[in-house]
Amino acid sequence: MPKALSLGVVVRVLQGLLAERVPIRNLRAIVETLAEHAARTQDPAVLQAQVRIALGRQIVQDIVGNGAELPVITLEPELEQLLQTSLQGQATGNAALEPGLAERLQAKLADSAQRQEASNEAAVLMVAPQLRTTLARFTRASVPNLHVLAWNEIPDNRRVRLVAAVGR
Repeated sequence: MPKALSLGVVVRVLQGLLAERVPIRNLRAIVETLAEHAARTQDPAVLQAQVRIALGRQIVQDIVGNGAELPVITLEPELEQLLQTSLQGQATGNAALEPGLAERLQAKLADSAQRQEASNEAAVLMVAPQLRTTLARFTRASVPNLHVLAWNEIPDNRRVRLVAAVGR
């Protein structure tokens, strides 16, 4: 693999996984995924997203155990669209999230996560893959027990149960 990816890129992917509390014990799957996608990109964030998809079954099992059902919090479609538009604007240097909206979103996610924990269930926010990394970073300090998953990381054998939809 040294010809496909530099050691620095591999280390950044592993650090990113650990920062998001994703165990790296399945190194074989991680290395296979990195090798598979190395020809297309050297971006650690993109590679990390691909590894998370490959480790989806393990990630979900670590969060909720062997149950068939995954209780999730989602974003209302209007808010999700607004966030995606804002992210596209940031990529071009134009837009960012309004501070008041960011505070309300953080408070609502914290409240939803607390309700989940009070009912002895894991707090899981399920979002579009494009939003996952940003929202995980956004909530890491303020809602540390909230697991942010992209819908494509959830294995097909898990039923998803909506417990809350967060809006503006």
